[in-house]
Amino acid sequence: MTYWVNHLAGHSDIEYPLDSLAALYDELSGANQEHTDVSLTHETEWSLAAFSSGLLVLENVAGEGESVHMKNVSKEKTLSLWRCLAEGKIEVVQKEDWKPGYGR
Repeated sequence: MTYWVNHLAGHSDIEYPLDSLAALYDELSGANQEHTDVSLTHETEWSLAAFSSGLLVLENVAGEGESVHMKNVSKEKTLSLWRCLAEGKIEVVQKEDWKPGYGR
């Protein structure tokens, strides 16, 4: 399975080490109006974006289905869901208590 991450500054890494996901999350401390989120995207085009406010957005970037969100998500929960998505466990991620839309 292939996945990639998008860093706060806009660059991406393919197969970013899973044990470095905490560092990716920590980039959110530098978020501003131009650079708002970090994300992990699976080869199936499912993407999970995290924002410094605790907002987490799940969407298929190929346009399949509706975007969903959760608010006030902890760092630990975000890291767990990123790991599941990276491992292709999309159904596990989708079973969470998501709300419709982007939540902004």
